[in-house]
Amino acid sequence: MIIVCGIPAIVGSGLLWELSEKWSTVYGYLFLLAATLLVFLLAPQLKQGHQAASEAVESSPRFYVWLSVLAAFIFLAGYALIASLVLSMEILEFSLQIPWATLVSSYTWLVVAGSGLCIINALGGVFGMHRYEMMSKRIVFLSLTTIMFGLMFILFHLGRPERMPIQNAISPNFRSAIAWMGMLYNIYLVIVVVELWLLIRADLAERAEQAEGWKRDILRLLALKDLNDSRLGGILQKMRLDRLLYHPRLHRILDDPRLPRITATMAFITGVAALTMLGSVFAHAEARALWYGPYYPIYFLVSALFTGYGVLLAATIITYRVKGEEMSSESKALMFEMAQVLALLLAVGFALTSYRLVTGLFDPLRQGPTLFILKGPLSPAFWIFEVGLMSVLPSFILLRAAKKKSLGGVLAGSLMVLVGAFVMRYLFLVGGQIYPNTFPRFSADLPTILPSYMPTITEVFLIVGIFSGFLLAYTLGERFLPLKEEGPEHA
Repeated sequence: MIIVCGIPAIVGSGLLWELSEKWSTVYGYLFLLAATLLVFLLAPQLKQGHQAASEAVESSPRFYVWLSVLAAFIFLAGYALIASLVLSMEILEFSLQIPWATLVSSYTWLVVAGSGLCIINALGGVFGMHRYEMMSKRIVFLSLTTIMFGLMFILFHLGRPERMPIQNAISPNFRSAIAWMGMLYNIYLVIVVVELWLLIRADLAERAEQAEGWKRDILRLLALKDLNDSRLGGILQKMRLDRLLYHPRLHRILDDPRLPRITATMAFITGVAALTMLGSVFAHAEARALWYGPYYPIYFLVSALFTGYGVLLAATIITYRVKGEEMSSESKALMFEMAQVLALLLAVGFALTSYRLVTGLFDPLRQGPTLFILKGPLSPAFWIFEVGLMSVLPSFILLRAAKKKSLGGVLAGSLMVLVGAFVMRYLFLVGGQIYPNTFPRFSADLPTILPSYMPTITEVFLIVGIFSGFLLAYTLGERFLPLKEEGPEHA
């Protein structure tokens, strides 16, 4: 409880003092935060009698404290964003030597994970591995939210985010890999929203039959069911939207059993194309020897898969544990199978990393940045996180957990992969910019000066806030959307 209450208080107070230098503002924030947390902590239980474990979690004070903490971090991120727009981008440690920093590395981490989830979803919907279809709703929703919030990182990094859609519409550069990457990811988001709606449409209609009043009308509208006997249906008739929403030809298309597979195929094609374009953004950077070449588009594909599996395994197991629900035998079997696949992908990724480093040592152009990663200032993070925590250690833990049928071991290995992958993206992005930007030595006896980078507190607020937004979206999606795994008979 000290951590839950203390982190927003310390972080928020520091930011408010840095921006306003007024104790009245700081005290007002602390009073508001304390009052909010006190209300949720002391809220009496209104429901009596026996309740399911999931209902107990969602009606407990802890659930609302969790939402309050996420909302506090999102508020701080909004404050940091406004401050960067009003004051200067320098408060986000924006520099000419290292223009792409933690915001961009966080963007690649989330977006690549979302692309991996897109590929995993295609295993069931496109390639016929039907056991994956029981998790299709959760996979599609996770892919949607990870990419959507990942794009927020790059949007806020621009400094003037409102100019991007205007300039893309007025003067798109079709020879730019970055332009194609943004275009493909936006197309993917539209397709995956349609795919998710098709997957949950029947569940929404079923919930509408059990609901009453305005909830019933909204659910029936979302499921495109008849609303003639409701006030909302009368509004649609006045606006003449009922002719479009309930046209027989439209419903024949929506009821076609081939439509979910078609949308899954379109999502897979656009997702893989966007991921490949993201890798080519770095592969075309000839001035950065660590990035340049055909290696990274391939490695981005492999890393997308093991990061996507890590996100899916961690999110699913944590959800069941928090809600106190028992996972079905089919879901458990799939969890252990995916843990084995994840261990295999980690081995492939480690082999590709080894190939990159070994060939880099014998390439005069890449020898410098390779040694910089292996023996330079970033080498401890490389060996501890990218090699140890992301590749070697979780592989053994995942294989052992799959053999022992331990979901806790699978969760531990998945979290290790995610933490190691986050550091790996940071080393790849920042390390690739540090090495060539060396300052000249004033004498031969002095060492070469390298540009340094350390995230500012404002940048940390923004990053934590966006991740909090992702966690909040997943929490609310799990609460209100039918994302729970279905048995093979319902898939």
